[in-house]
Formats: sequence, C-alpha cells, structure tokens
Amino acid sequence: MYSRIFKFAVTLLTILTANLLTSSISDFLISHKYDMKPLRFTLVAMGIITIVFYPLFIKLEDWLNVLSKKFVKAGHSIAGKYIGLFLMFFIAMILLMYFYAKMWYHIDVFKMILQGTFFRSL
Repeated sequence: MYSRIFKFAVTLLTILTANLLTSSISDFLISHKYDMKPLRFTLVAMGIITIVFYPLFIKLEDWLNVLSKKFVKAGHSIAGKYIGLFLMFFIAMILLMYFYAKMWYHIDVFKMILQGTFFRSL
C-alpha cells in the first residue's frame, strides 16, 4: 500500500515540476517574440526549444524522480512513514502552487498565507 502511495506522490510531483519548467522556458521565449520578425522568431524559437528541451526531457524524468524520492523519504525520517509522506507531499504541493500561481496570475501564495487571505481565495 505504501509503495503505491509513494509512487503516486513521486509521479505527481515529477509531472507538475516538469510542466512548470517547460512552461517557464516557453513563456520566456514568447516574451521576446516582438524582438524579431514573426517567421524568423518562429524558426529561432523552434531551434532553441529543440536544443533545450531534447536533453532536458531525456534527463528530467530521472533527475525529478531521484529528487522527489529523496524529498519524500526525508519526510519519512522526520515524521514517520505515512505522516512524513503526507507532510512532504503537502509541502511540495504548496511550493508548486506558489510557482504556478506566480507564473499564471502573479500571485504570491506565501504572502496570502501570512495575511490570512489564502483560504478566502480558494
């Protein structure tokens, strides 16, 4: 049972982190689209995406699996098997929520938590 929950947590964190990284790189490229002619920018951006994403996709899954496993196992040593898994998964989800909200809406989730407005915004 624990191994299934652990694998689910690691897979979920890996998917969300990989999507966050690739979206951030794409958004950065698109923010410079008015610096060049449209077709030139399209070709340059496609080349950069290929050069950056190809090795990233090859290694990213391995890196994120190792990192996620270490992160979740750290929770195991802090608070026990199931509680540690839940605690570290919850912390990772809050961190990912921070970066996604910052990227999509320019919202500072940690500031909202400290001000007490986080739960009113859900």
